[in-house]
Amino acid sequence: MKINRFLGIASLALTISSSGLMAQNYQTMPITSGFNEDVIANGTGPSLGSTTSILDGDSYAFVAKNFLATATSTAITYGIPIDGVITSVVTTTPGLSYQLGNLSAANSLRLSNTNLTGTLVFATPKAATKMYMLSTSGSASSTLTVTVNFSDGTNQQTTGIAVPDWYDGAGFAVQGLGRINRPTDGLDAAGGTNPRMYQAAVNIDAANQTKLIQSVTVTKTSTSAGFPNIFAFSVDAYSDCAPPALLAPTAITSTGATVNWTASTSTQAATYGVYYSTTATAPTSTTAPQLSNLTGTSTPISSLTPNTTYYYWVKTNCSNATAQSVWSFSGTFKTACGPTTTLSENFDTYAVAAVLPDCWGRLVTSGTLSINSTTPASGNRNVYQTSSTSQVATTAVLPELSNINAGTHWLKLKARVSSATGTLNVGYLTNPTDASTFVLLQALSVANVNYTSTNPEYTVIVPTSVPATARLAIRNTADGKGYYWDDVVWETLPSCLPPTAATTSAITSGNVTVSWTAPASAPAAGYEYYYATANTAPVSTTTPSGNVGAGVVTATVSGLTPATTYYIWLRSSCSATSKSSWSYVGSFTTLCAPIVPPYTNNFTTAPGSCWTNALSGGTPATGPNGTTVYWNAGNFLNGATGAGMKINLYDTNRTGWLKTNAFNLSAGGYRVKFDYGLTTFNGTSTSTMGSDDSVQLLVSNDGGTTWTSLQTWNAANAPSNTSNTYSFDLVGYNSANTVFAIYGTDGSVNDAPDYDFHIDNFIVEPANLSTSESTAVQKKLSIHPNPFKDVLYISETKDIKSVMIYDVAGRVVKQVNDGSSEIRVSELKEGMYLVKVNFKDGSQSVTKAIKK
Repeated sequence: MKINRFLGIASLALTISSSGLMAQNYQTMPITSGFNEDVIANGTGPSLGSTTSILDGDSYAFVAKNFLATATSTAITYGIPIDGVITSVVTTTPGLSYQLGNLSAANSLRLSNTNLTGTLVFATPKAATKMYMLSTSGSASSTLTVTVNFSDGTNQQTTGIAVPDWYDGAGFAVQGLGRINRPTDGLDAAGGTNPRMYQAAVNIDAANQTKLIQSVTVTKTSTSAGFPNIFAFSVDAYSDCAPPALLAPTAITSTGATVNWTASTSTQAATYGVYYSTTATAPTSTTAPQLSNLTGTSTPISSLTPNTTYYYWVKTNCSNATAQSVWSFSGTFKTACGPTTTLSENFDTYAVAAVLPDCWGRLVTSGTLSINSTTPASGNRNVYQTSSTSQVATTAVLPELSNINAGTHWLKLKARVSSATGTLNVGYLTNPTDASTFVLLQALSVANVNYTSTNPEYTVIVPTSVPATARLAIRNTADGKGYYWDDVVWETLPSCLPPTAATTSAITSGNVTVSWTAPASAPAAGYEYYYATANTAPVSTTTPSGNVGAGVVTATVSGLTPATTYYIWLRSSCSATSKSSWSYVGSFTTLCAPIVPPYTNNFTTAPGSCWTNALSGGTPATGPNGTTVYWNAGNFLNGATGAGMKINLYDTNRTGWLKTNAFNLSAGGYRVKFDYGLTTFNGTSTSTMGSDDSVQLLVSNDGGTTWTSLQTWNAANAPSNTSNTYSFDLVGYNSANTVFAIYGTDGSVNDAPDYDFHIDNFIVEPANLSTSESTAVQKKLSIHPNPFKDVLYISETKDIKSVMIYDVAGRVVKQVNDGSSEIRVSELKEGMYLVKVNFKDGSQSVTKAIKK
């Protein structure tokens, strides 16, 4: 099913009264006489001076927010409001409030003894359907009888009204008022939840609801030690002028709506008044309507703000004694979204859900398009889009822009993809509810997998050819990748546009190449770049590190420190005084500088400076293709001491690389040496290798792009569990960027052996032979014929370990790992070769030979 949803367009919610139900008409009942004590300390000076009694049976009274024991005392943040208005928090009486008596005079009817009584007289008698009493009881709860006295001399009585203790009672109207020790002026905030005042309802009999309430008489009937204090009364005022019942609003636009209602049930109904607001605060009996003297049952409201929620109420004007009804229950509607000239959205005010912000459109048939909290570019939210290859791409529709084709603005957003590289499409829809009307403007190639790497911000310049009524849209690619984007901005084009699609390449120990795409309006004065070792973005006044001229879209940054992480930014220079904003290119780390031997790594720090063991997969022909760590630090041969590196091979498809730093061997005459051995897994016993297992020493003359195998260990020549030394003269390996790797793989066959292959003391040094080695080299060997054709013969094979043939470039073109006297070489091309014989005692012999 296709879902087309546009938030904020003709969206409404409506709350209306049920048939015959009257809305509340809460009104305060100011008291002119009957209070007998002042139990609220206020103003400046000791509380004994501003009160006449304690509230409870101990030493405490209420305190007002303006109380100061002395003129220099610290102001308090709690207490009775200084205007004496208490707004009830009881959920069943929203909008009900009370007016306390004068805080500087008697303000409580305090009943200290059982059967003690008092009468409170109201300034303005009112008819009511219900009365509400505000009271509390000190030291313990109390029980009261309330007698309502009407102006015609009649009364009605309500008994058994419970008043809780002023600490921790339920059903409170207000809490956290604080108190004061009257004799000592000691203040007590009471944890911010005490003391409390409570609300009690007194229902007025139907026969008495049209009578004016003159006064109330309150009697303490409980025998407990509680001290009830009565502070105020309010009423739900009676009216025989009924309010109308609201109907759903209609004709909602971005700037207006029509509100509707049913006619009042009152026979005296003459006209109606309407009050509306952007807040849910209900109008009072004295609130004047914005629209009045309406004779129908509907009216338009105009000049409203787009995409805004409004609340409204309607009251009836009657030609009778009460003249006006109470306000109706509230209705609400939200104006439609209107066109805007700017946009800035970071999605942070919305819940994580399959939604988009107000005034956006969400076109989804399959796949995912939602607000998401996974690593946003800013704040706590961003948008997530994904569709599998079998799903339909989702489309996010931006709000309507009145200047979409003015040619004066551009769209900016930050984006990332779950795995590089992906494509996020930005275009427009001619019909905002039909995804098939999408027209592509720019396919954003998103290579960064986070918002902090190279080029997280993307820009799209919208041409003037876009239809004025079109809506910009962002569409993912149905490629199974996850696309995240955030901080979407529609803003005025800068006068000097920055370059885009900047990348770094050709990173060496001291240089990096930066390339970019020129903006639509290429800068006349070229480009400037700035780099630093701290990720602190430059500002407009930052001095550039370098620059290139107009028309040049690449720069080589040199003089960098090896093995150092740098951050680099780029900007356009349109003139001496007009520069674009800095664009973050990204970060890069310079390579380690090639080391001139001698060099030793004994792995006391693993894997070693400028070495890496986070390489996996692939073959010597392809190089590594993963980052899993298989080579780990461990004691050499799993002994009690001695650092080394080892790889555990036991299953299938475990392939790990241990890669060295780079070496400068341009002077020639070097050799590589290291100790090696093979033990059982985490043990010291001997072990075999699997049938297709292999550990190789590899060398690369081009920094690791291509590899050549120098030595292979496998099931046929598995090492012992004692320390063996491998040594190889690097004849023909004279590169200034030579690296080595120990490559280990257990292949695709799951053999039984579970073992550790160890290496230690990796050395690159000049190949100066010792006395014993010189003697070994003098062994009488002859290689014939020379020149040779298809077969080479070695005169003496005793103690020979292997024979390796190199071309003049130093590549191994033939290797025989046994003592054979006959070597078939028909596959070799004509030319000169070096034939190296490796003896079991570690010595070597090298002879030149020519293939004819």
